[in-house]
Amino acid sequence: MAAKNSFNGLIRQWIMSIDKGSLLAVMCLICVGVWVSIASTPAVAMKLNLPPFHFVKHHIIMLLISIFIMILTSFLQIRHIRRIALIGYFIFFILTILTLVMGAEIKGAKRWLVLYGFSLQPSEFFKPILAVISAWLITEQYRDRKFPGIALSTIGVGIVMPFLLLQPDIGMTVIIGLSAIGQFFISGLSVFMLTLFLLSALAAFFGLYFTLPHFADRIDRFLMSDGGEADMYQVQKSLEAFKSGGLFGKGPGEGVIKTMVPDSHSDFVFSVIAEEFGFIMCIIIIALFIFFIVRSLLRAMESSNIFNISVVFGITFQIGLQVLINTATALNLIPTKGMTMPFISYGGSSMLTSAISIGVLLAITKRKSMIHVL
Repeated sequence: MAAKNSFNGLIRQWIMSIDKGSLLAVMCLICVGVWVSIASTPAVAMKLNLPPFHFVKHHIIMLLISIFIMILTSFLQIRHIRRIALIGYFIFFILTILTLVMGAEIKGAKRWLVLYGFSLQPSEFFKPILAVISAWLITEQYRDRKFPGIALSTIGVGIVMPFLLLQPDIGMTVIIGLSAIGQFFISGLSVFMLTLFLLSALAAFFGLYFTLPHFADRIDRFLMSDGGEADMYQVQKSLEAFKSGGLFGKGPGEGVIKTMVPDSHSDFVFSVIAEEFGFIMCIIIIALFIFFIVRSLLRAMESSNIFNISVVFGITFQIGLQVLINTATALNLIPTKGMTMPFISYGGSSMLTSAISIGVLLAITKRKSMIHVL
């Protein structure tokens, strides 16, 4: 009886302290994701000679697992989040190396590792892991100016990046790199050092352009708008979807873009939303992401803890940049880049890491009245 009362008390405290606005926004995005999955994935499944709702079932299963992980993570103490992130860094670093050696090659990239029939993308997990570790090291330097927190964080991020580029995964490298620079900036990094980091990032961009033919090819195709290429074909069909969808869309299941574009359920899911649910639904989804990001930042700023602020900034920056890349690709504002939209696109590893990231944010932005356990 005492254990039951303690558990009930814990749940009540969690409900009282959790950021209900952020949680509600996330749950709304999750519901939209299920809705979009039902509309977009059957066409893809039938192309692969699979049952129509094969991907829908997988999406829902991964979603239930992700929600459980998100809620569980939101109960953690900060010290537990730090320790798990540190352990996770070494585990997923090893898995990333294994991916290069024995990973499945899809569309010329080795990003996925098949374990017991489950496809895992280890690089995805570095987003929340590095955001937490960088914030931890920055906080230690903030407390003791002699501690080389930013230097160690730079090394930690720098060690991972070459292995991501070898896959190659330019988008993940950009997100992780810019997120770290952003965390350095809000921690009070000097203008000189910030400029140095940005110039290094710019130099890296040109270095990649002249050393990675795949990367240069995508940039060139975007600048020349070569409609004969497969990527530009997807972009053209995506733009047609936005035009035909109008304000309110054609209706669930009535779109045609998903039958023509191979990545309509993942990288180009925004075009499916535009065609079937309309421009207004697109705005609602973007508004939900903006609301969640802004609210999380405001909650974090209520605390004077630099670690809390840095983690929340790092993770919300990653989420915002991921959404920006996904939508900009669909609208042909940037070169095509395989990037999912959190909780909306189909994808197991992406959904799991999004859940972990949201769980960390919910844990850090809880009110002080919460008694942490686990």
